[in-house]
Amino acid sequence: MMAGETAREVRLTIRPEGLPGPQHFELVEVPLPVAGAGEVLVRNRCFLVSASLRQMVSQGAEDVPGVPFPALCPGDGLRGEAIGEVVMAPTSSGLSPGDMVLHMFGWRDYAVVPAAQCLRLAAPLPDPLGYLGYLGHGWTAYAALTRGVQIRAGDTVFISSAAGAIGSMAGQIARLLGAGRVIGSTSASAKADRLVASSAMTPR
Repeated sequence: MMAGETAREVRLTIRPEGLPGPQHFELVEVPLPVAGAGEVLVRNRCFLVSASLRQMVSQGAEDVPGVPFPALCPGDGLRGEAIGEVVMAPTSSGLSPGDMVLHMFGWRDYAVVPAAQCLRLAAPLPDPLGYLGYLGHGWTAYAALTRGVQIRAGDTVFISSAAGAIGSMAGQIARLLGAGRVIGSTSASAKADRLVASSAMTPR
């Protein structure tokens, strides 16, 4: 990297009142970010386009209780789950150049991330994209099955929309938590076949 280099990021230009479209965003060139004390410079490789982003950019987002991420204002860079390669990191962080990490500053070529907010991917999957679904939606499914309900050994668990991102994870997690039978609803026989093969669900 050399002084004067630039990077790209996507910013919100105007808050949509309905569905967001290209007119609400812009792709801009910005100076290459510089990491400060306790921060990691990451070159992003891929990021998640999440439905939660609509909540973050919509008109009046800051007034909606329960939104999981901070509302974004015009001029802000978009945010979301991303996987990137560490370029520079403080020695105290336990990270080294070349490490792959998961963080929440997607939608840009390079991100400066607090070291504490970087999750090192110690055992890479064959395709790193798998971490975006597993860690993002997997935690949601796990929380629902351990905090929302209490699964006991041998229980029958029903999961609606079982072929979705969270539902497909929930079926596998329910099995690991001891469910004796997992029943999933879905809209197509092909999806049902995939669910039965991957998570031993009973399609309905």
